[in-house]
Amino acid sequence: MSESGTGPQNPADLAGQMRAAVERMMAGWTAAAGGSLPGQPPGQPPGTPPGTPPGPGFVLPTMPATMSGRQMEAVLDDLSARRAQVQALITQLQGFDEQLATLETNLRPFLAWTRKWASVETAVADFWRPLTGGPEK
Repeated sequence: MSESGTGPQNPADLAGQMRAAVERMMAGWTAAAGGSLPGQPPGQPPGTPPGTPPGPGFVLPTMPATMSGRQMEAVLDDLSARRAQVQALITQLQGFDEQLATLETNLRPFLAWTRKWASVETAVADFWRPLTGGPEK
């Protein structure tokens, strides 16, 4: 595992972690199946003489796949929560977009009015502008 504890830092770390997980899974399955010794029936712990039934104290080890299943469930729960957040954000953005569209629609007449007012000001200013011939005596 990496020094920071946040996961693999490079592909080699990831490959090493995956290899270790596969080895743990294989070891757990081999132990649950009774070992890989030839001639030993499945369900027999390694080192138990053939024909000896497993005792009541024999408990199958926790499978690494179960741990991976829990981790996968946590990832899926996290993804579901993030998707819910995105959906909420989409709803908020749609509402904001509607408000902006309403504001834009309501400001369009003011733009036309402002342009008309500017043309009236120009016309009035031109009408009242003094002659540019110079001062009269």
